[in-house]
Amino acid sequence: MGEESKSPGGAPPPTRNLDQGKRQFIITPRRGSRALSAGFRPMSAGAVRATLGQLPGVELVRVLRPRRPFSALSLAPDEATETYVARIDPSRTELIRHMVPPQLVVEEDAALEYGTPAGLSRPAPTRLASWSFGGAFENRQIRFRVIGEGGKPLASVGVSLAGEGFPQEGRTDKRGEVTLPLATLPGRRARSLFVSAPNSYWDQFLTEPDLIDGDMNVIHLRAIEETIAGFPEHFRYGWGQLQMGLHRIPETLTCRGLRIAIVDSGADTSHPLLHHIRLGLDLTNSADPQAWTLDVIGHGTHAAGIIAARDESGKMLRGFAPDAEIHVIKVFPGGQFSNLLEALDYCVDLDIDIVNLSLGSAQPSEAIEQKLEEAALHGIACVVAAGNSGGRVQYPASSRYTLAIGAVGRLNEFPESTWDATTVLPNLVAGDGIFSPGFSAFGPEVAVCAPGVAVVSTVPGGFEPQSGTSTAAPHVTGLAALLLAHHPLFQGPLRNRSHQRVAALFSMIRSLCVPYGFGAERVGAGLPRLHGLEQLLQPEPQPGEPTTVSRGNGQTAASPAAAAPGIAYRTMGGVTDPMAASVAPVFGMPAFSPQDAGSAQVAPLYVHPLVAQAWPVQALLESLRRQYLGV
Repeated sequence: MGEESKSPGGAPPPTRNLDQGKRQFIITPRRGSRALSAGFRPMSAGAVRATLGQLPGVELVRVLRPRRPFSALSLAPDEATETYVARIDPSRTELIRHMVPPQLVVEEDAALEYGTPAGLSRPAPTRLASWSFGGAFENRQIRFRVIGEGGKPLASVGVSLAGEGFPQEGRTDKRGEVTLPLATLPGRRARSLFVSAPNSYWDQFLTEPDLIDGDMNVIHLRAIEETIAGFPEHFRYGWGQLQMGLHRIPETLTCRGLRIAIVDSGADTSHPLLHHIRLGLDLTNSADPQAWTLDVIGHGTHAAGIIAARDESGKMLRGFAPDAEIHVIKVFPGGQFSNLLEALDYCVDLDIDIVNLSLGSAQPSEAIEQKLEEAALHGIACVVAAGNSGGRVQYPASSRYTLAIGAVGRLNEFPESTWDATTVLPNLVAGDGIFSPGFSAFGPEVAVCAPGVAVVSTVPGGFEPQSGTSTAAPHVTGLAALLLAHHPLFQGPLRNRSHQRVAALFSMIRSLCVPYGFGAERVGAGLPRLHGLEQLLQPEPQPGEPTTVSRGNGQTAASPAAAAPGIAYRTMGGVTDPMAASVAPVFGMPAFSPQDAGSAQVAPLYVHPLVAQAWPVQALLESLRRQYLGV
């Protein structure tokens, strides 16, 4: 070290705390075929730890250890599987990347977004300093009173007023009142006024509102029960569930025994329709094992209602899968890629069937991609929101191992004064009133679309309409649950957990779509519906009936679905295969023409990219194992 420098006055220079400038990174091994295909052997756990010990300035925060270290990606028992979360000074980041061997991935632990609770994506405001003009602003104080049904003052309601510059925001007091400053050019109106909805009310969004100076501006919010007959006591299905045909399915189809994970902001299980949810994990707070039931955002509780709301009276809101085993994994607020890695490890360990990911990031992740591949190989279907930016599909919806969901809305399902009304683009409206909202992310990765505008579901303390692809994704998760739990294909040859099952599920969902002319990049194959499957889906077996049981070991017992009338079967290699006409070409079995099926009810299956990417993986691993490891 050289001589210590001095400041002009002879005093030591101020010290800089390097920890304050450190950023968080993920360091994880490239595993299995990913390492071998690049021409090098996967690292052992000991070698990874030794490498990390030699890196300068790396502060380990925590180690993520999968509970199943030898997974579908593993090639050897001692292969490294641990992921390290570390803090690194930005000045040393590139040095670290050059020092680590190519078997290790070093990437920033990027933040995850869930979208705003109402799906809002308002244009970014203009800074005052960016304006160049003569003259002064007009600065005014605008008073508001927000009232609800019967003129009742509404407290703690968020009000946002946009003039020139950044919007001014506040919350109403117990009298329903709030005062906000407004800066405009001389003679100009405010640009917009947004009043966020409390429980059981619609929001209000006005462009260039006519506001009164020096007097009270009264805003009357409409209650949901004013627009939905019988709400909430006789509100059985939301418009999205009706559009997808949930009401056509016998209510005995409840997805009992299926496992669904909701990776989000938690779920308020004190809600009367969510009492039955008892399993969860909070990755934001390790001190309280029940903190996953505290949802300060409301986003996860809303998704949980769409998927699994259950009312014993049979009159209030019903989710797609009211008897499924729901696992709530809380990653918000503050969710990062490392939290998502932990959540997916949890899902692999507990044999989750479907994961709802109403989240995303503008930044892709090789570490997450590898984990998603592992999840798919374990038979876990990941349904992901495409994003609410109005731009390209976000990650992980853009992953080849997930099903990306865009959003659609329907006219007349919301008051004209709501923000939802501003998302309607005249050139993206179909004849039946379905429209593609301006906020929905687009790209070739979008697989299907689903209801995602003004969807009323559960939130802490009541009900609320929310919008976004993060609201659309739970609809598809619910539909996927009904197929996995009750379709003969998934109760027979594809009951075992595998990547083939995931690929077939994704393909079947696309095959059930009603197409829309908005372009495949916005809606994919279209809107999936349950219409026509009423007689095909099988209820849960009653006590004493035989059933197929699989725990991933390839052994199954008889299933009543194997004798369902009206379904074509074909024996291939001793396996009775319903819907073999459509499945055979997908999974490499000898194909046969549809005429061979006679009068069978055969639904065509779209070939999801996951099939071509994932199904030969086991054979590939064996080949690479012999080639590189000599075993």
